[in-house]
This record gives sequence, structure tokens and C-alpha cells, in this order.
Amino acid sequence: MHEDVKSPKAVRVQGNDPSTTNMGAFIVDVNIAEPAPFKLVYANTIYGDKCIYDIPAQYDDTAGTSVMARSYGLARANNTLIDIFNPDTGICEDNFLGMSALTFKQLIQFVGLLTGGYIERGIHVSMVLPNLAKAVVGANFRGTQKEDVRKGLLEFPLLDWNGIDLTLADEHTIDAGAVTLYRAIQIAKNFGVWK
Repeated sequence: MHEDVKSPKAVRVQGNDPSTTNMGAFIVDVNIAEPAPFKLVYANTIYGDKCIYDIPAQYDDTAGTSVMARSYGLARANNTLIDIFNPDTGICEDNFLGMSALTFKQLIQFVGLLTGGYIERGIHVSMVLPNLAKAVVGANFRGTQKEDVRKGLLEFPLLDWNGIDLTLADEHTIDAGAVTLYRAIQIAKNFGVWK
């Protein structure tokens, strides 16, 4: 079991790895008073097909099976995480052209819903390109595989797992971790606790 007590000397970062099916979520506390490992608070993948209940009609044009129904459900789930963990800032992996132009469009719609949850609550949210997040864990090179990102995150020297077993995390959680660490490093550098 991990402890979730936010220190007044910490900035809490909530990061997301969005897709049109699932969403990785990762939350760390960054000590801004002194050099310290980033403290993991939450790490999980939320599955869109588990979130498609009580969806408003404008998001549910195919009886709970559409991308928008999943996107709405995932965004609502992320809003719940925001309300529970009360982050100071959020970060989301930026949109990238994947399988098709339609998938890209659907991803943009979901990221809009996702980031809107932070904005509605007055929480700063930023975006990071996938290659920049991968670079944080040493996995930004030609031929990078999901396993390279996993290995980099699991071996990241300044991440206190805080009792959470990241070896059980799937690729969405791992990617959200890299995204979150990108922002955590920015904050630590800005406060002079990371060189």
C-alpha cells in the first residue's frame, strides 16, 4: 500500500497517455524544496470499454460502442482522478498521426475532452511530443520498441515507486509515466532541485 499525503513542499503532476481505446494515468509528487526522487502516487491504465455507462446521447451515437462514448467515459474517469488527487499541473502526450487520419481526428477530439477537465478546474495542462517523453527514459532512438520505454522507466534512478509495483504496469501506464517524468523534470529544474 502506498501513502498519498501531499507535502506542502511538493508540486503534484498528473500525466496521461491518451488513445481512442484506453488511457494511461500516472501521478508523481516533485519535491521543490530539496533534491529528492519523484514520489509515485498513482499509476494505472483505464479501459474505455469499462467507462461507457451513463453516456450523454451526443457522445453515444452507437449505443455505447463509439470512440466518442469511450472518449467521454475516459475523460470523465480522468476528471475523477483529478478530483481525488488534486494535481497542481497536468500533462498529456501530444497528438500524433497513427494508423489513419480518422484515428488522428478521434484522438484530437479525446485529447480536447481530456485537457478540458484540467482547464475547467483551473489546473495548468501542457502537452509533450512522444519522442521527448521517451528521451527522458533513454528510449528515443531509431527502432524504439515499447519494451525500451518500459525498461527505461523501471530503471529511472530518481523515481520512488512508493510501494506501487510498476513491473505489473502495461504499456499505457508506462507511457504515461514517461510523459509525467518529462514534466516532473521541468518543474524540478525550474525550482533548482534538478541539474
